[in-house]
Amino acid sequence: MSSLPRYAVILALLFSWAGFPTAAKSQTSQTNPQKKAQTNSVSGRVTIHGKAAAGIVVGIRTSNYWRAPGPALKATTDREGNYRITDIPPGNYQVSPLAPAYFFSDLFSARANGKALLLGAGEDVEGVDFSLLRGGVITGKVTDADGRPVIEEQLIIVAEDQPNNRGQQISLDLAFQTDDRGVYRIYGLPVGRYKISVGVTDEESHSNVRFRRVAYKRTFYPDASEAADAKVIEVTEGSEAKNIDITVGRNLPSFAVSGRVVDGETGQPVTGLRFGLKRIVDDREADIMGTNAASNSRGEFRMENVTPGKYAVFIYPQPGSEARAEAVPFEMVDQDVSGLLVKTLKGLTITGTVALDGRYDKSTLGKLAELLVRVYVRDETSYSSSWQASPISPDGSFRLGGLGPGRANFSLSAQDRSPAAGFAILRIERDGVVQPRGVEMKSGEQTTGVRILVVYGTGSIRGEVKLENGPLPPGGNIVVWTKRLDETESNARPQNLDTRGHFLIDGLPAGSYEVNVNANLPGRRSSVAAKQLIDVRDGTTTDVVLSVDLKPNPGQPPSP
Repeated sequence: MSSLPRYAVILALLFSWAGFPTAAKSQTSQTNPQKKAQTNSVSGRVTIHGKAAAGIVVGIRTSNYWRAPGPALKATTDREGNYRITDIPPGNYQVSPLAPAYFFSDLFSARANGKALLLGAGEDVEGVDFSLLRGGVITGKVTDADGRPVIEEQLIIVAEDQPNNRGQQISLDLAFQTDDRGVYRIYGLPVGRYKISVGVTDEESHSNVRFRRVAYKRTFYPDASEAADAKVIEVTEGSEAKNIDITVGRNLPSFAVSGRVVDGETGQPVTGLRFGLKRIVDDREADIMGTNAASNSRGEFRMENVTPGKYAVFIYPQPGSEARAEAVPFEMVDQDVSGLLVKTLKGLTITGTVALDGRYDKSTLGKLAELLVRVYVRDETSYSSSWQASPISPDGSFRLGGLGPGRANFSLSAQDRSPAAGFAILRIERDGVVQPRGVEMKSGEQTTGVRILVVYGTGSIRGEVKLENGPLPPGGNIVVWTKRLDETESNARPQNLDTRGHFLIDGLPAGSYEVNVNANLPGRRSSVAAKQLIDVRDGTTTDVVLSVDLKPNPGQPPSP
C-alpha cells in the first residue's frame, strides 16, 4: 500500500487551467429554497471484517479551519455497529471513527482523514459507513552515537514503493515522537511495507531554525544514510514490529547569528521587532523561516541552531507601522555570525478607499467596515517581498505602510484572517485607471488614489458532479472552481467534493459565472474537465449538475 490514509499531509491540489478536453454534460436550475430546519443528521454503520463494531465513537468536525471549533459532535455505535449524529449545523465536515488503533480499509485517498460531507439545512444523510481494520505497530528506540536517548524526535515513515524519499510527516502527536527514554511507538498503520527514519537531509536542514533544536542527519533503520539502503519493515493487520532501533548519524553543525537593529535616521536601538530568516538559493529567496527572535531594549537579537548556508535576516511587518528594513544577507559557514546591523527606514505607503460597486443597505456597509485590507508586494527584481494589513475606516479609506517597492496585490479578510464571506474584489483602480496586474510601487514614491471596487453577494451555487465510466481511481482527485466573468482580479474559488459528489459555493455576488470541474487521474498527462456557464442571483441558490467522462481518450498519451 503506497498511501497512509490517516496520516498524510494534505497537499495542494494541482490542476490544468487551460483547455477542456471533455465536453460538459450539465443542467442548471434556479431555486428559491423554502425555509427548512437548520440542523442535520448523519448516520451509518461501522464494521470490522464485515461484522458490527460496537462501542466505536464516530465524530464529525468542521472542515473550516479558519474558525474556532464548535462543540464536539459525536455518537457511539450500538451493538449492531450503527451510529447517528444529530443537531449538526449546516457546513462542511469530516466524519470519521475515533479509533486510532485502526485504519479505514475503504478510504484509499492519501488525503483522507475521514469522509467529507457538505450539509445544507434539514438533511438526513444515511449510509456514511466505515470498514475498519486493526492497524499495525512499529516500536523501537532512538539513540545517538554515544548511546544517549534522543528525546522528542519525530519519526518519518514512508511506504517502500513511494518515489518521494523525503517521506511523509505522519503526525505531530507526541505518540509518534520519542519520549524521554528515546522510545517511540507508531500504531494504526495500514498494511504495507515501510521504511522509517529520523533526522533531516542536508537540503532540509535549514528549516531546523524554526524549532531551535539540534538537527540530526537523516538516518534510516537500522543505520543507513540513504533510503535505498534502508531495511524494509513489513506491517500486517494487527502485527507489532518490535526493536526497530535507530542510532542517529552525526548531528548537523549549527551556529548562532546575532546583531542589532537601529533606527536608520537617529541610530537609536529599536525594541520589540520580530525577526525571520530567508534561505537564499542561486541568489533567490527560497524559503521564509519563522523564528522566535525579537530585539531587546538595546536593539539586540540572536537566533540559535542555524545550519550552514546563505541567508538574509529580515523584520516582520509591524501592524500600523510605516517602518521597514532591507533584508541583511549573510553566509553561515563554520562559526557563529555576529555584528549584523539592521537599519529601519520609512517604508512606502499606499492610501486609498474601498467602495461597494452598486447600492447596498447599511448592514452591508457595516460588514465591510469590519474587514481588513491586505496587501502583498513582490519585487521580481530582487525576489524580496513585503506585506501589511489595514482596517477600513468608516468612510472606506485605508492606509498601508512599511512596504517595499514592487507590484502590490490586494485582498480582503475578516479580523481573524479568514476569507471575507460574501465580499469579492471586482477590480482595482488607480486614479481611475484599472490595474489588472496589481499596482506598481516605486522607490521614493508614495502610492495614492487607489480604489478597490468590491461587490457583495448572497447568491450560492449548489452542485453535483457525476462520473461516467468511473469510479474515480485511487490517487485521483476532483476539484470544482468558479470565476465571475467580469472580475479582473483573480478570484477563482476552488472547492472539493464531498463523499456524495456534492459541492456548495456561497456568498457569491450576482452575475455570470463559469463553473469548472477538473478530474486529475493517475497516468493521465492532462486532467479531464467540464465547464458550464450559469447566472447567479442574490438570495438565490443555483443548482447545477455536471458530468465528467473518465473513459480514457485513445489519442491522449499517458504521463511519463
